[in-house]
Amino acid sequence: MVATRRSQRSASAAVEAKRVKVEHSAPIPAAVTSASTPDETSSFTRAASPTTTNFVFKGVSYETYEEMVKAKRMRNNEMLIKSGLLEASAKLKEEVYSSNGVNRKTETTRRGLRADRKRKDTMPDPPRRKSSRISGGKADGLFIEDEQRGGRLILGGVGTGGDGVGAGGDASAELYLGAKVQIERHVNSFYNQRINDGSDLSIKEVVELAGQKWVKEDSVSQAEKFVENLSSNVNDDSIETKSSCSKGTDRSSPKSSATSMTSLAAQVDNLTADDEECVAKVVPERIYAVTFHPSDHKVLAVCGDKQGHVGFWDVDSDSSSTDSNGVHLFKPHGRPVSNLEWNKSGSRLYSSSYDGTVKMFDINRQSVVETFATYDDSEEFKGELGYGIDEGRKFWTQYMCLDPRNDDNSMFISTSMGGLIHLDLRGKSKITFDLTLSKKKINSISVHPNENAVATAGLDGEVNIWDLRKLETSRKVSPLATQRSSKSINSAFFSPSGKHLLTTTMADTLDIISDAHLQSGLIKTPTHRIRHDNHTGRWLTTFMAQWHPTVTNEELFVVGSMSRPRRMEFFDANAGQMLRGISGDSLTAVVSRCCFHPSTNRLIGMGGNSSGRVTIFR
Repeated sequence: MVATRRSQRSASAAVEAKRVKVEHSAPIPAAVTSASTPDETSSFTRAASPTTTNFVFKGVSYETYEEMVKAKRMRNNEMLIKSGLLEASAKLKEEVYSSNGVNRKTETTRRGLRADRKRKDTMPDPPRRKSSRISGGKADGLFIEDEQRGGRLILGGVGTGGDGVGAGGDASAELYLGAKVQIERHVNSFYNQRINDGSDLSIKEVVELAGQKWVKEDSVSQAEKFVENLSSNVNDDSIETKSSCSKGTDRSSPKSSATSMTSLAAQVDNLTADDEECVAKVVPERIYAVTFHPSDHKVLAVCGDKQGHVGFWDVDSDSSSTDSNGVHLFKPHGRPVSNLEWNKSGSRLYSSSYDGTVKMFDINRQSVVETFATYDDSEEFKGELGYGIDEGRKFWTQYMCLDPRNDDNSMFISTSMGGLIHLDLRGKSKITFDLTLSKKKINSISVHPNENAVATAGLDGEVNIWDLRKLETSRKVSPLATQRSSKSINSAFFSPSGKHLLTTTMADTLDIISDAHLQSGLIKTPTHRIRHDNHTGRWLTTFMAQWHPTVTNEELFVVGSMSRPRRMEFFDANAGQMLRGISGDSLTAVVSRCCFHPSTNRLIGMGGNSSGRVTIFR
């Protein structure tokens, strides 16, 4: 016990002695830091003047500590360069990567679009918002007086008349959350975040709408030239292009590359995605839709993104890196592009968007035309074709497909509220029918090749097959057959022959149903059920397995994959088995949306990812 007390007193005395020593020692110069090396500490001196401190390194005086540190770092870099350590380290890393079969990032990641961050928008700044309340002014128009529980709003101000809210003068009324959307629409320039009022857009206008971040000085002229050339070559069978995105020395376009392979499986085995020129950034944001131009001679990839951009990539173009490697960007929509589809001749590209519009990119007229648009029941939109269809903030056009019976003259449109619309564009456009077929959104529409049946699939977890003839003549219809899933269904598409119906579900399955259009009632068991991870998560576009549009004897489909290394997966529908998963140096991310080129002479396809990049495989 005594020894313990003595040790405690000794320790306390030692601490006190150390404190006294520190208090009476000389002050440490401000320029000396823990980063200083022993031989360099003596080089840091305090100037004679009591108000100015200079920092000296290697005999050179610096006014600030930061300047001295910068000089020291430059000295260290020079020493490393002279020693050869940096060069040896880089060489060693390359040897390690090559020995492990890993290819580091190359120019592949920089092909296509490049943002111009230095270029500023020349548009004048909008007038600064001022508070009418602080200045003592009265509210102009409808305003929110109070927001209560349950989303109930107390509105006040001058009403618009005709809607029962504040009609004829100052008044207040109770409305629920849907009214907030009506107020927000007064803030937006155009209805439902659309890019314009529905007028036709020239090539120049639709390019400039993409914004100066992506539009270069020659973007408009290059886009006009590209569309002009495409227009003149739509029906020209003498096109020959050079391809830099093919395996080996074969660098030809689809039609001129007649293959000697007799088996579809053999063609799949010969696909590659290793060439660095097979990938490019085509749109700025996450890709929602992809398609190929139907030309037998040209590989022209088209995709739409989350912000309403539509990008064209002439894969076989000889253009240099200064003009984005054959990529041309347009912005026909204000919200995500949900689907893209060419007409049979390849002269018109139809695009649907969450902003409630369907646009037509007319290659021959070199303009973008609004084909259809939805509106609410406001008085100002009375007389519009889509008047009264928009049901509020949870409404958008989910999917669109052309009616194969009329091609350019009619189409099907599905909505987020479970509606199916058939639009007839012949003469004066009209809506043939507008039916609510589901309580939740319809994700896909597919017309059977016999043109008498149509399949819809959506968030309610059902695939329904309908008789088209009854949809056109009856207001109340029941499905011919139904398949149910425990979770939502991303898509359901008939094969080109009509023999199979392919569904992609969030229950992690790819289901193949044979002769679905001939069945009735509830389809309990599919012909083939393939386990497949379809949980892409919040930041990736959902998977939608797609058929090859022209192969009918050996029906083939492709879908993205969550597996590592990243890949695209090809399946034989007849066997219900995967033929191959293709991975390569150009596949660095999950490709959510895939499709095939319609050429029958050679197997070509593409996949689009969430960074706006497209990968070509052939």
